[in-house]
Amino acid sequence: MSPRIPSILIAVVLALPLLSSDAMPAQGKGPEKMELYTAGDNTFALYKPPGWKVDSRAVENGKVVTVSDPKGGSRAVMRILSMQDRRENSTTLVSRTLKDLRATVSGLDLAWARSTEDRRRAVIEFRYTGNQKNPMRGRYYFNTQYPDATVFGYEATEKEFGKQKSLLLSVLANFTILDPSAASGQFGASSPRKNAPDLQMTKTVSGDRSFSLLVPKGWKLEGAKGQALCTTPGDGIAGFIASTISFWGPSRVPYFDSSRIRGVIHSPYCRPVDALILAMRESGSRNHKVLERATDPARAGKTAAYLKRGADVETASLSFDSRTGVRCKGVFDVTAFHPLPSGQWGITVTGIWSPEKEIAEYLPSLLRMAESYHINEQFAEDYVRRGLENLRRMTRETSEKAARAAREIRESSMAAYQERQRSMEYIDYKRTGYIRGEQEWLSQAEGGALYKSDHWGLSREGERDIEGQDYNYYNYKGKNPRYNETMTPVDISREVYESVYGK
Repeated sequence: MSPRIPSILIAVVLALPLLSSDAMPAQGKGPEKMELYTAGDNTFALYKPPGWKVDSRAVENGKVVTVSDPKGGSRAVMRILSMQDRRENSTTLVSRTLKDLRATVSGLDLAWARSTEDRRRAVIEFRYTGNQKNPMRGRYYFNTQYPDATVFGYEATEKEFGKQKSLLLSVLANFTILDPSAASGQFGASSPRKNAPDLQMTKTVSGDRSFSLLVPKGWKLEGAKGQALCTTPGDGIAGFIASTISFWGPSRVPYFDSSRIRGVIHSPYCRPVDALILAMRESGSRNHKVLERATDPARAGKTAAYLKRGADVETASLSFDSRTGVRCKGVFDVTAFHPLPSGQWGITVTGIWSPEKEIAEYLPSLLRMAESYHINEQFAEDYVRRGLENLRRMTRETSEKAARAAREIRESSMAAYQERQRSMEYIDYKRTGYIRGEQEWLSQAEGGALYKSDHWGLSREGERDIEGQDYNYYNYKGKNPRYNETMTPVDISREVYESVYGK
């Protein structure tokens, strides 16, 4: 299992809210093994694929770093610049960059461009013809905050662009400036950052062997059943999380009051990131601020279709005060699952965080942790096996109960047996209707016509009458769409049920 954290960090660390959905690699196998590269002048560090070349050179008002494959078909570009004019913005930087590109490549074509309303950030995609007549494709992200500016981007052949995107994004995400003043040559007002912390990591397996994770020396690891929480010892100001969190909202089940459940978080359903903030407050953090937020309807739709349960997906960058008062910053990917009739709902969250002023220093280590998180396949198989064993046990117990019931029936009178059967059929009717999400209604105004509401809408006498949310199993309250009457639920009593089905 490979979390989607590396691609999200591009948006956070580079402050690029314009990242399109295709900039985030799909879940699956992570990028190939990286090796650490530190500049000779100790101005920056990065992780790159083995054999790839790193070129660093000074340019006007800054420095440019290029990481390219041996064949020169793919490259990641990082430019650290100093702005000379406060009136400049990202569009100025885009124009200058396109002018420089046109001077070095042939057939440059700007495919599209976007910018924020304040013109501080922008993103462009372009195409051109490479040195070997290969069609090339590139995407650059611009961020300006006077007097600092950055241009981060990647290029690849048109044929390999999709395949190389995840790898190139990982290279960008793992780029760390060790000395901003030396890197730009102009950032005299900026305070140099400390070197990236040397976190010695060891592959650690959870106590129940359900997952493995690279854990820094001295850090605290908690978790079981595939859920992990790894934090700095004592204060928890930096860490990684992959977990589920449960909530309880109002119950729609008759005679069941979910508000009486103790030891849980009570809240009506809310958006994924809002739910995460609610859970974080329960753990002691405060003063939460949403820096960036994006929904993912496509992934939410796939999740809902697979689980047959409503879902919402959001990614976000948050800043907050830890329980010890340290200002932290983190990125999180959150999926929320819509409430069940009992009122129970929950979220799954994957994310990383660290002190806000040290996010660049912690970033490479946190990325390695996130990419190393892996669910034990044997544990998953055993989990399924135990579920099947429980199913067989329950089936066996059900068979034994049925046999005992048969003996009891033979020992009792036929009248009593028929009475029990009618009761069981009525109860089973109510139970199966609840499980299937169906409700039948009896119309007195139409001489006993039978309606049925389900997940898709309302049917009359077996034929679909009305579709829509207002008439589905969850929302429909029995109002006859043709006549001014409130219809009677068939399962409201055994007498009504037997009058319909002639028991």
